[in-house]
Amino acid sequence: MSSLQTKFQIESAIDDGLAEWKTHRYRAFHETMTDEEMPYPCYFAVDAHQEGDLRYLFAPAATTEAGKKTVADGLADYLDEAPDIADVTALAIFFEPQEEEHSVAEYRDEVWELLAYLHRHDPEPWPEDVPSDPTDTKWEFCYAGEPMFVVARTPAYERRHSRYTPHGLELTVQPRWVFDGLGGDTEAGQRARRIIREQLADYDDVPRHPDIGDYGDPDVHEWEQYVLPDSNDERFDEFPVSDWTA
Repeated sequence: MSSLQTKFQIESAIDDGLAEWKTHRYRAFHETMTDEEMPYPCYFAVDAHQEGDLRYLFAPAATTEAGKKTVADGLADYLDEAPDIADVTALAIFFEPQEEEHSVAEYRDEVWELLAYLHRHDPEPWPEDVPSDPTDTKWEFCYAGEPMFVVARTPAYERRHSRYTPHGLELTVQPRWVFDGLGGDTEAGQRARRIIREQLADYDDVPRHPDIGDYGDPDVHEWEQYVLPDSNDERFDEFPVSDWTA
């Protein structure tokens, strides 16, 4: 049985006594996505949440074997189901909060430890049309045969509010095909970027990080955007998994 849940299922479970940490995690996410006074910059995520086109996964801490396996199984289920959900969809993964406080850099290590685990336990071979070398600007994380974009939010952010969440690590995963027709060379893509970047400028207390850019741009490595530093004076520009092989 799949561990994925819909918006309706979670909200019904809250009424029936869902575990406190899960309730806190979902409600914090919901409040961010529905805040009208300070709208979340990625309006695609906002719309998908409100329309019921996101899927949600609760997992034990990402540093645990149980947490990693929960994500491995849940992500595979989601990628199989996603094409039948909507043209714009994503998986939001809420990890059980831990007592220890972490820095953004420590959360980054946690995320990449998880991604490396997923890669080692990938049920499908690396897609032939995606470069296997992370130094290639067209490299992106793949799992179960699907390329995807990963965004981490954590409690450690103080100025980059778009990456902040109060109760622990959160990952949002979007299949690459969600961005079809929204490339930087399309009118729709240029419009979307303009709107999101304008809203991001109002939302965050720090300018857009210089590592943010379009997939395929010769100066951009998309993996650098998965976990951004809180300050623009910092960069996470060294690929964090030294022994990565396809």
